[in-house]
Amino acid sequence: MTAAAPVPKVNMGKPVPRYDAAAKVTGRATYASDMPLDNPAYAFLATSAIARGRIDGFDLDDAKRVRGVIDIVTHENAPKLKESKLFSNGGYAGTTIQPLKSADIAHDGQIIAVVVAESYEAAREAANRVKVSYTATAPSATFDSPGTTTAAAKGQSAQFKEDPEVGDFAKAFDAAEIKLTASYETPTQHHNPMELFSTSCVWMGDNLVIYEGSQFVYGLKNGVAEQLGIDADKVRVVNPYVGGGFGSRGSMTPRTAIIAGIAKRLNRPIKLVPTRDQGFTITTHRAETRHEIKLGASRDGKLLALRHEGAEVSSRPDAYCVGGTKTTTRLYACPNVDSLVSIVRADRNTPGFMRSPPEVPYLFALESAMDELALKLNMDPVELRRINDTNFEPIGGKPYTSRSLMACFDEAAKAFGWAQRSPQPKSMSDGDWLIGYGCAATCYPTQMAPSAARVRLQRA
Repeated sequence: MTAAAPVPKVNMGKPVPRYDAAAKVTGRATYASDMPLDNPAYAFLATSAIARGRIDGFDLDDAKRVRGVIDIVTHENAPKLKESKLFSNGGYAGTTIQPLKSADIAHDGQIIAVVVAESYEAAREAANRVKVSYTATAPSATFDSPGTTTAAAKGQSAQFKEDPEVGDFAKAFDAAEIKLTASYETPTQHHNPMELFSTSCVWMGDNLVIYEGSQFVYGLKNGVAEQLGIDADKVRVVNPYVGGGFGSRGSMTPRTAIIAGIAKRLNRPIKLVPTRDQGFTITTHRAETRHEIKLGASRDGKLLALRHEGAEVSSRPDAYCVGGTKTTTRLYACPNVDSLVSIVRADRNTPGFMRSPPEVPYLFALESAMDELALKLNMDPVELRRINDTNFEPIGGKPYTSRSLMACFDEAAKAFGWAQRSPQPKSMSDGDWLIGYGCAATCYPTQMAPSAARVRLQRA
């Protein structure tokens, strides 16, 4: 046992070294883009320089003069693909925005052309020589931008089921001795995993092999088959190592079926390795959010009223909802709760899964408000949480199967010397450095569902 892997406590499993750790840190691990292909061609993406508008035309003459260029694919000659539903609506796609389908531009950095060449260097050079003429329209990019539309998440997003509420929030908040109203924002956050968002596609007759890092292997297999209009049994996904996902490889992105379609047409393996900056727009991200929290409490810190109103930015076609208030309205005991989540449609690429997990922006807002309430009450923020600890979730009154929140806080307080800290801001320092201690809770709902297994024994 070491500091990195201490002696496990009663509720922990035995620490086991990662079986792939040595291979990854020594460079022996083989990722999807490292897989050897027989006579591959190399693809490079050209992406939109505008955030909204339309492509008027391409000038490809200079690009085609680069030695080794095989093909340049745009919306004018791209393989025709079938649509796939958003993964949160029962489909496989991380976005329903389909690049190369038309001249329309839905967001900045959208794929507008794929250059295929005999070498990566030739494909990159030619892609940089692709000239595009646009008719640009002013984009509606974020909260408060003219042209965005805002509506309640409930009814828009299939994954968003409820705005939890119980009791009479307005009456309880109005009568509370201590009131807090606070607003918070979280920015767009992007994945930057170790392996770039690479895809290699190889056809063997009517069978397709996809080499791609994925957290969604069967979804990718079925989704690409759906887009190509072929039987899923004819698609195989090879994924030796994920190369870091953070949720970014948790759904199918548009690039895969595009590369598969080009490989089919050219009858040649195609390898795509996008650049680091292209990863910001050709895959998903954590949505930008806004929150208003209202807390009403008695002078002894007991919560009497809680309202959490959240909003998040999604794309024009997809009402993706990152998390919502199902956790924040159930974390602490409170008899009067209200909530509302809204989705703002803007000219952005569609958000998606991201590590930490989806509840984090909402819990950040609630936990920040709890700290501000503790300051108003002149109370230790850990003790405020202890006062409002509960073994029953407040919306439906259902008991938790287990709850160790305060045990976690107490362990952390002991480890960090919480009781010895000075609670006044800017009161502790180490040389030129100000030292601050803070606390926060987070949680994640356990997804439970019925399951079954069949075991067959037979003679070897």
